[in-house]
Amino acid sequence: MPALRLSVIMPMHNAAPFVGMAIDSILAQSAVDFTFYIVDDGSTDGSGAIAAEKAARDPRIRLIVQENRGIVASLNHMLALVDTDFVARMDADDVALPLRFEKQLARLEAEPALGALGTQFIEIAANGRILDAHYRQPTGTETIRAELAHRQPIANPSAMFRTQALRDAGLYRQAFRHCEDYDLFLRLSEIADIDNLPDILLHYRRSPGQMSVLNNAPQTRQAAYARLAHYERLAGRPDPFVGLDALPPTAELDALLGQPGVGARLEAAILTELRYAVATMNDAEFADYCARVADGIAVTGGGRAVLRCLAGARFGRAARLTLALLRRAMGQRRVANRSARD
Repeated sequence: MPALRLSVIMPMHNAAPFVGMAIDSILAQSAVDFTFYIVDDGSTDGSGAIAAEKAARDPRIRLIVQENRGIVASLNHMLALVDTDFVARMDADDVALPLRFEKQLARLEAEPALGALGTQFIEIAANGRILDAHYRQPTGTETIRAELAHRQPIANPSAMFRTQALRDAGLYRQAFRHCEDYDLFLRLSEIADIDNLPDILLHYRRSPGQMSVLNNAPQTRQAAYARLAHYERLAGRPDPFVGLDALPPTAELDALLGQPGVGARLEAAILTELRYAVATMNDAEFADYCARVADGIAVTGGGRAVLRCLAGARFGRAARLTLALLRRAMGQRRVANRSARD
């Protein structure tokens, strides 16, 4: 019997409404020879029982049950068990279309320089209703590399990796637990090509309770740190965050990197990006955001952030952010007047 070429890894935490469909979509792939690792990361909603019932019926499933340790620990646990040339990611609330693995394996085997390959997807709601069938991820390795400098252009649950390239890149990092995929793809792009297939091979579920929505603000902050580390590596300097379980505050970055002003520039960039999250961040995060804006940190797009609050019917937040922007403007005016007198 030929050796298996593919493993599949899927972390799972309290995904009972969707995980049965996710597992079935993997088991129904046209490429049938794989090992399917599932980590039940401390689920309390019956997800584990659903996965266990599926595992009892299909020997390809390897179910791992653990106390809640988070997505990074879960992914790295499964990757430590993988002994195949290729490994595919899956999320417990998405649906893979039947030809996904077949098409990804064919492309990866034909192009040894590819370290990872994503696909196009259709966005669906919690109830399965199609939200967006027209959006397309970019294709072409150079386009992907350029896009990574600004955003994540690969849908992580659609990705298939060359296992050795993934390990050479350093796997997932705990310090970037809210943008672990983006940090990994940045590091992977430095040693291998990355691309997307033009084919729609995944239904990607959007819901108000998903982690990327609930953790939008810390995800934005950590993504900025991931880009900073990427630029440091490209410049031939050491990655400043190697081995850390948590990222240092921006106030400590000047000393850590030996570059005056890098912390202030990064903080300003983070605040600018956070304008997209003002309607969804929690109250403490929003209060901190307003305080930093009022303190005068350079940030663009403040007016757009106010409009986002209004669009999300967060009228109180719109008023508080408007007040913070006015305080910043008044402070800048006072500084300018003092400079003119001097």
